[in-house]
Amino acid sequence: MEATRWTYFQYRRGHGYPLYVRFKQSELDAKFSHLLNELGFNLVADSESKKISLVKPNTKVLTIQEASPRIQQTINGSDLLDKYGNESLSLMNGVPIYTYRKVGIMAVPRNKVLLDLAINPSMSQTEQMVGMRVILIRFIAQSLSELGILCYWGTIKDDTVIVMKQYQSFGEAVVIDFGKKMVFSNGGQIPIGNSLKIIRKDKEVSMASLMTREELISFLSVSTCLLSFTGISSAMKKAIYDLSTRASGCYESSAGSF
Repeated sequence: MEATRWTYFQYRRGHGYPLYVRFKQSELDAKFSHLLNELGFNLVADSESKKISLVKPNTKVLTIQEASPRIQQTINGSDLLDKYGNESLSLMNGVPIYTYRKVGIMAVPRNKVLLDLAINPSMSQTEQMVGMRVILIRFIAQSLSELGILCYWGTIKDDTVIVMKQYQSFGEAVVIDFGKKMVFSNGGQIPIGNSLKIIRKDKEVSMASLMTREELISFLSVSTCLLSFTGISSAMKKAIYDLSTRASGCYESSAGSF
């Protein structure tokens, strides 16, 4: 039997994050390559993929494959059960299972290197591709949480981080690495200098106003993209506290220009 051939992508390869996704070469569609590039995953050459160390601290490898007919039934679910939106997090034999209805299902065990994502093989609609983007952001947020790296729904504009609700962002997110003093988004990256402006766009207010440091810490603590039964990690708590010393937060007015 011919050995399975995999195509690997590494998250922000130039920054050395030990975070990878892989597809069977026979199942890798061009639309997925475009999406991965948009999110900051870089193609790894075949010769380099053989050197990936599975014992390097915090390494995560997400294997993405087409779902079997049985798993497809779980992914598609029932519209009658869709009370709480497309996403759900449950436990199966002690392992957290993340599902995005009609798109995919992903096992996210803690302290494991290899993770699995089964996706709908007939995925083609725009909203399904947005769902795929959301799944990958959840994977990034989960995998980098123990490193104290923060992830929020939103974007960057004019060296300002704009934090939104998920439905406002269409699956776009910003990743803040206070250790490297960098912020990453679909549009690129910006350095964190002596100050960083964070605009809160998730709540409508009639007049723009500054947030206190305590308000900013609280907001950053509850608004991350991390889905977890245990809440944010201690490393994330420290990163949020440190970030609050360099960042200013404000509410955007409903008449804002962003």
